Amino acid sequence: MANPSSFNPLFIGVDAGRILGTKVPSLPVERPLVGNRKTESLTVAMPEKRARTIAGLAVWQKNKAIRYIDDHIEDCIRVEDVASLVKLSASRFSKAFKVSFGRSPYDYVLARRVEAAKYLISNTDEPLSQVAHACGLSDQAHLSKVFKRLVGVTPLKYRRASGRVRNVSAPASWTRLAPSLEAAGSLM
Repeated sequence: MANPSSFNPLFIGVDAGRILGTKVPSLPVERPLVGNRKTESLTVAMPEKRARTIAGLAVWQKNKAIRYIDDHIEDCIRVEDVASLVKLSASRFSKAFKVSFGRSPYDYVLARRVEAAKYLISNTDEPLSQVAHACGLSDQAHLSKVFKRLVGVTPLKYRRASGRVRNVSAPASWTRLAPSLEAAGSLM
């Protein structure tokens, strides 16, 4: 074997001196100013990470997701279910959904539930607890909390202010949420 002192400790490693039975000169080490001063770290030039661009959903995927959410607004809507519907993994779907809609799937579903609640509140005389369940919210307190956060007023104040103005811009699938509305529509 060649002279042990001719080995480069950077290529052999820290244990080179112990293995070869010689003393390896110490390497220059920088002490970071942040964090625990007892730790030492080597300064290594790391290549910059490339910024990944995440594409949004295709048009057919957006339409299918929106239709599924509107048709199942009263049910428990899981990200995994909608993702499998558009042939994506749950994490990939969540990222693409946020790019396409500007909000997470959870926030979108919550906003659609509040829109459905607004529709039912202004078009029916159903109690708020029934409206909450029809929109997939757990109870009236949950409806009031979410409604006030997103709309700015409580559901009762919204009902009083709406004055029974018929809102016809709601999806057709939401009419099934209000049985009294369907009965009123058949009388006309």
